[in-house]
Amino acid sequence: MNLKTDFTKYIAEQHKLPVDEKSIKKYISVWWANPRQKDKGGLELTGDGFARASGHITFYKVDIIEPIEFTNQVILWLDNLIDCPWYLTKKSIFVSNEKMAIQLVLFSGDIIRFSAAKVGKPKEAN
Repeated sequence: MNLKTDFTKYIAEQHKLPVDEKSIKKYISVWWANPRQKDKGGLELTGDGFARASGHITFYKVDIIEPIEFTNQVILWLDNLIDCPWYLTKKSIFVSNEKMAIQLVLFSGDIIRFSAAKVGKPKEAN
């Protein structure tokens, strides 16, 4: 099993849903933005996944100060860089790892600058 499967099973158990292999595959396709299994990252939740997880997993809200254009590149960076369940809105990002939340706060919620710094590219490179 990997982290996504583990989280999916945990969330399903908390909601008293079936946790057989077929059900878990179904939940993964509905609760996660990227249903592919990855060694690292790929843990962006959908709206439904966030709603189900938020009552059972602690999330830290980081406000996004400046309006951001969410390009595919930014979403891919976040998908690869954030190694815990996370959910993104236009005004906030919710992460389930306190250390990750602190890192985002240190960038004042500027997720483009955060992503660019993590992948070693200047902000203008997005």
